[in-house]
Amino acid sequence: MFQWFQSRIHRRVFVYVVIVMTLTAIAHAQVETDGPIISEPQKSGEYKSDEELFKKLFAQRRKDHIEVIQTLLKMDNYERLYKMITVLAEKIMEVIASSKNVIEKAGFVPDNSSFPKDTNVKDALSSILENTALFGDIILHLPDITHRILKMQQGWNLTIHWSLNFTNQMRHLLNKSTNTMIHLVKQEMNITERDPSYFNPYRSAIHAGYQREDTVKKKKPVKKEKRKKGPQIAKIEL
Repeated sequence: MFQWFQSRIHRRVFVYVVIVMTLTAIAHAQVETDGPIISEPQKSGEYKSDEELFKKLFAQRRKDHIEVIQTLLKMDNYERLYKMITVLAEKIMEVIASSKNVIEKAGFVPDNSSFPKDTNVKDALSSILENTALFGDIILHLPDITHRILKMQQGWNLTIHWSLNFTNQMRHLLNKSTNTMIHLVKQEMNITERDPSYFNPYRSAIHAGYQREDTVKKKKPVKKEKRKKGPQIAKIEL
């Protein structure tokens, strides 16, 4: 079990570094790290089961996702952000599709209590849950851009629907905040019927920001009235 944990750290760190490199290459952003992305591995005896170990690692990965979202939200160029999210979404879809193939070939059936024993299936499971959660964050925080991209990439819809449903079936492995987020994403995507009280606060905030930006760009400078040369007669009110 401990060897699997170490291999997961190496693979996940690599994937996260690739994401950061993608962000940096497109946005020319400076990424600073004050320490290791993953905390030092715990001794194998400190974990009662693979499932507990999995939950600990997933919780750490969610903290990394927050950093990715914060990097995206700091961008003030709409088209550059659009390009960045398109690249990230494409990579996420590739990983999910590949992991889905592994899951299906292994005959793994997701439910609220199962956890795989095969190492390859464990890796595929974690890849699906982690990437689905990250994409869910992107959808909620940047809904207008994401929906625009998905309209252009209709082929991704089946993968997204499958991954969200799969993740929901494995919700016993996720923390409460992630489960809440997945529920909101399914409503945002209209995969499930929206609750009467459904509201995505991120939509209004980000949309308003881009509205202001567009307004400033489109606003025409006020033309100053040219004064005629020569003597002027001042109007005096009696």
